[in-house]
Amino acid sequence: MATQEPLNIVFIALSVSGQLNVHLASIEHLLSLNEEQSPPLHVHLLSFEPAAKHGTRLSTSANPRHTLTFHSLGELTLFTEISHNGLIDRHGPAQLLKRGGLKSYRFLAELFGFNPERYVAVYENILGVLQAIKPKVDVAVVDLTMPIGMDACMVAGIHWGLLCPNSGLELAKHDQPLLRGFWKLPAPYSGIPYPVPLHLIPYNIGLNFAFLRTLITHPRIKALEERRSKAGIPGKLLDKPLKELPFMICASVKEMEFPHVPGENVIYPGPILLPVPPLSSQQYPDLARFLDRKRTIVINMGSNFWYTSSDVENVAEAVVRARHNLPEKTTFQVLWKLNGKKDYEELLRAKLGEAGDDVHTEEWLVPPALAILQHPNVAAFVNHGGANSVHEAAYAGVPQIILPQWLDLYDYAVRVEWLGHGIYANKGYPAQIDAAQLADAFVRVLTSEGDELMKKSVEISEACKRGGGVHTVAETILKAAGVNRV
Repeated sequence: MATQEPLNIVFIALSVSGQLNVHLASIEHLLSLNEEQSPPLHVHLLSFEPAAKHGTRLSTSANPRHTLTFHSLGELTLFTEISHNGLIDRHGPAQLLKRGGLKSYRFLAELFGFNPERYVAVYENILGVLQAIKPKVDVAVVDLTMPIGMDACMVAGIHWGLLCPNSGLELAKHDQPLLRGFWKLPAPYSGIPYPVPLHLIPYNIGLNFAFLRTLITHPRIKALEERRSKAGIPGKLLDKPLKELPFMICASVKEMEFPHVPGENVIYPGPILLPVPPLSSQQYPDLARFLDRKRTIVINMGSNFWYTSSDVENVAEAVVRARHNLPEKTTFQVLWKLNGKKDYEELLRAKLGEAGDDVHTEEWLVPPALAILQHPNVAAFVNHGGANSVHEAAYAGVPQIILPQWLDLYDYAVRVEWLGHGIYANKGYPAQIDAAQLADAFVRVLTSEGDELMKKSVEISEACKRGGGVHTVAETILKAAGVNRV
């Protein structure tokens, strides 16, 4: 019997964890499929050098039927050119008629405005890899923030679709019936409530046009468009035929979105996560013992957020205030991922006092986030509103306290609060941490209101699990490659 030729499935993704993680989870699941679920697969991961270690890990753990090849796109320069130490600068929600009010829109344009020469070099690299894969690329899966990959796929005539960690609404906001995306849905990164209040509709429309105008006219975008044209790359950087794609996979479910009409090719699998076992008391004895003690609030503001002394002081003050304001028999503790922990040990001792016994800080939380969030004593998850954090908490069924700091984090904060499974806890203090609001949020999740938040969080979790996650992603990708087994 002849050996079956493997399918070539290509993933093209940015190496930043916020974008890469959904691709890694999808690849790992595909590489685990048995012969009843799929033919042999040769998966190709095209990304920048920071992703190489993940390629090695996935390759060694794959089912022997499948193979993985990592293709390096070189050093990642996307963030390092426009931000301090490769981190995102904090900024408030988008605002008109205010100095610096459109910083988030300019920042987004700069993210997509690759160095022109670097863009063309990476494009040619990707194009060369696609053309070298034999006998052919059966399907390519491209990250939403990689228009370079989209350009290469279109020029090479490759069958491709999108995979992104974000809300599906972001792909359809400006295509809604009756132009609802301009007047009913909050403008991108604005933090405006939903539905947009009547008196803010003209303002909201203005912000939408400012958003679109910035992405078209920003000098970095214009310079890149000129270089793309000179290199013979057809079309516009940010104007791709998305409606014609076989799939656009977004790591969400309709129950986590504002009401809207999705595109016909949008797939909602829910959070794209690999299942994890419960937190092991043998593997993580100290952490397991701590979580077993009492109700716990977990704080993790993500790897791109770095605390200032003021931030640390305000979180500590919130803990102290909440302890004072809670009913006498209501107790809690805090598990806090604190970047730069050693710099703040003295400050925390002075600020927390006896409350310090109930605050456990770690520079890095080693167990998978989902394993921690699924512990039965976790009462709430404080996060920055990043897509991965929001979706992990949603999947785990844990109420969220969101402190947005930049870009679309303001959108997630508004949406989570409107849906009833979390609290937007720094209103009026954008890109900051306000002790009074945070303390109030702690009290709310630990008293009777917390029961309602938990009930809604469990409903959202059930909807996420119905979405199918990595199983739905694999089914969609394989179907686009002509396979109907999963």
